[in-house]
This record gives sequence, structure tokens and C-alpha cells, in this order.
Amino acid sequence: MRRAGVSLVIAARPANPLNSVLVRFRVDGGRVHSVPGREVRTDFDRQVQYFAVAFPPFINGEVVEFSATLSCVGRRVPAPQFADRFPSKFRLAPKEPERQPNSQLSIAAPASTKARFEAKLEFVGEVKIYYGKPLYVGDTPTGMRINFSAKEGVVEGTGFRGKVLESSTDCMIVRSDGMGVVRIRAVLGLDDGAVLDVESGGYVDFGPDGYRRARNHDLPPHAPITLSPLITTKHPKYQWLSRVQCIGTGHTHLDAGWAGYRVYACIVPPI
Repeated sequence: MRRAGVSLVIAARPANPLNSVLVRFRVDGGRVHSVPGREVRTDFDRQVQYFAVAFPPFINGEVVEFSATLSCVGRRVPAPQFADRFPSKFRLAPKEPERQPNSQLSIAAPASTKARFEAKLEFVGEVKIYYGKPLYVGDTPTGMRINFSAKEGVVEGTGFRGKVLESSTDCMIVRSDGMGVVRIRAVLGLDDGAVLDVESGGYVDFGPDGYRRARNHDLPPHAPITLSPLITTKHPKYQWLSRVQCIGTGHTHLDAGWAGYRVYACIVPPI
């Protein structure tokens, strides 16, 4: 088995929107790690639900043992007393030999090389929020304060869909360099009954003239936005989102009263 891009597809029956899959694994009998399953499709005729599981790259080791757990509303298969069993395994491909440095360049090589930990981004969903009229609070010692309140919004990902609830807000400070510092508190209500609490910082780049334009209540109609959402929930299907750092990238469309961005989970491979 290759060392990067290893994945599984796990089928669960009967299908249920509250189903969630978690795969626990260990390399060469070492520390146990876990990776969540992402729902990819449902065969309603056969009542089978399919989940994709993507393993992180394996830097070291030879044998990977793993077990899959299906959870639904407090029930799980296999039972908790079998959690330490790893009935399945696969063998990794041999590591490629390290290239020897060119002798002419070895003198200039650094004495030590720092370890590199490659992270992977996994798509979570797309968000579109419609705001009411911006509230220009006024100038503060740190910049121009502007508040945005969500009127409505939608969120859609692989296997789920929902709404951005009206209580969601964005309290922004536009600094003297034209950067808008975002402070978002949002609540997402999904169609399957899950409720996600979202807290995020981030930046909106209004350009070098952004501060002056904010003071004149004349922000640019379009601007790039970068976010760092922290998502928390007790819903079993989405609890994996409470254990990862997400990032979001998109654009504001203040001329039309909305903002849109895509959210990705940052997956860090085990050591």
C-alpha cells in the first residue's frame, strides 16, 4: 500500500442522517489515532450509506492496523468493550531511499534539517450570508468599528445542508492600514437537526484606502476575505469538526449585501 493518499469507503446499513463513522488506527502497534468518515452518498433503494475515510500520509512505519466504528444517537457498533481491537490491517510500501547530496554542495549544506509536517485541507462546505445594512458604530483607538448582522444565509457541504441563523453577527474593526479585522459569532442550523456554534477571526482586505473609505461609509463593493472558523457541536455526526482547525476563503459583496466563502478542515498527519 502506498504511503500517501490511502483511503477507504465504508458502507453502513440501514441509512440514517444521524449516522457517523470514525476509523481508529495505529502504525506498528504505536499510538492510536483517529480519522472521521465523510458521507459521500446514500443508496436509498438499498438503504445503504457510504462514508469516505482519507488517511493522512504515513511518514514512518510498515503495518497499519485499523478498526471502523459506526455511531448513531448514542449507539455504536462495535460495542465500546471492543474499542481496543484492530481487526483489519494493511502493509505500507517501502520508504524510498534518501537521495545522497551532491559532494560539491555538501559543504554548504546546513548542519541539521528541521522536520517538515505536511498538512492536508479537506473541503467541509460553502457558506453564503446575506447581511442587513451595515451599522457604522464609529472610530475607536484601534480603528473604525462596523457591525454586520445576518438576515439569512445558507451552508452546504458533502452530505448536509442548513441555514445561517439570524442571531449571527460580525463585529469588524477596519484598521488604519485598510485591513478589516473580523470577529464572527454564528450559529448554523442543519436540516438533520444538528446545531453548530461557530466563532471566527479573520481579515478582509479593503485596500490601502480602506480606513478612509470606512470612515466615509463607503467601503469597496468587493474584497477578499480569509477566516479561521472554530466549530463546536455535540452532534455525533459532526463532532469531528470540534477537533480540527478550519480555514475559510472567499469574497465580500457589500454592494449586494452578502459574503460567500468556502471552508476547509486542516488535517495534520500523526507523528
